[in-house]
Amino acid sequence: MDKAAAIFAVGGVMYRINERGQITILLIKKLGGYWTLPKGKLIPGESESEALAREISEETGLTGEIGPSICSVNYKIVKKGQTLRKQVTYYLIRITGGELQLSKDEQIIKASWFNPQAAQRRLRRGRLRVILRHACTLLSSSIA
Repeated sequence: MDKAAAIFAVGGVMYRINERGQITILLIKKLGGYWTLPKGKLIPGESESEALAREISEETGLTGEIGPSICSVNYKIVKKGQTLRKQVTYYLIRITGGELQLSKDEQIIKASWFNPQAAQRRLRRGRLRVILRHACTLLSSSIA
């Protein structure tokens, strides 16, 4: 597959520390879809951090401090009969502000905060569970 047939995107494991000092993870659910992590495509000329800040704001209404990269995943998708390679780099994002608002444009119908174990159970895609596991390892080492 050539470089032109690639889609580059960023996503985030959005977290906060609740009033009991516990980590909670934000998952979103799109119309007709499963629980997932917020993500979106880079606009040409946009940096990963600019794209990530834009996407989380558009999808959730929240703002956050972008932390370290968790990992990148590559997979194939089919759009309009064409097979494309998609690469998504995920980052830790500590929520710092905003108000949770679901994007109608993005067809997001639900968003909820879960403890890490419950978030793991909600995610159906194996690659997302791996990303969340990596994120929780990073979080436990940075908060401990």
